[in-house]
Amino acid sequence: MKKRVYFDKYEDMRFISHLDLIRFLERLFKKTNLPIKYSNGFHPRPKMSFGNPIALGTEAFGEIMDIELEEDLSNAEVLRRLNSAQVLGFRVQEVESLEGKGNIVEEYPYTRYSVEGSCSVVDRLEALLQQDQIIEVREKKGKTVTRELKQRIVSWKRTENCITLSSINISPNAYLELSDIRQQEVRIKRLGYEKAKDKGEGLC
Repeated sequence: MKKRVYFDKYEDMRFISHLDLIRFLERLFKKTNLPIKYSNGFHPRPKMSFGNPIALGTEAFGEIMDIELEEDLSNAEVLRRLNSAQVLGFRVQEVESLEGKGNIVEEYPYTRYSVEGSCSVVDRLEALLQQDQIIEVREKKGKTVTRELKQRIVSWKRTENCITLSSINISPNAYLELSDIRQQEVRIKRLGYEKAKDKGEGLC
């Protein structure tokens, strides 16, 4: 039995890495007696998959996780069990049954973010986003690697001191670095995913 779980990771939970999130969920499954299905082999792992990893320090809302269960449970029961631990900074919003294999990244290619900070900080980010090209140059394994990041942005909008943007397989961190903005100067939220047919802009 396959389930798609929509969850939020916020407040202090935003400071745990993707690997720590996986470990946390493994403990949560055991604590709430959720009959998760495990892989075979010498090191069995819970059968679960995610969208793109959440950058450290980013609050995330409407995150998607696919899991497989050993028993036939209703969506309401899965939601109840996962929320019964009442973990601060973690909340399951919805559970739905999943038919077929499912691939979160392929189904939801667009990710929505908001970046909020002081007026001067947001001015710098806006100036970068207004450029016709956004070129990132990095050294990787002794070679110079160049990426054009403008094409990764589907849409963006500024409302006061907050910029919301929809992007393809990239977090705002790359744009912050090119704008000479430290992550401590802003509050980043991942607002969820969009399918190709219904992409749009998030709200702060």
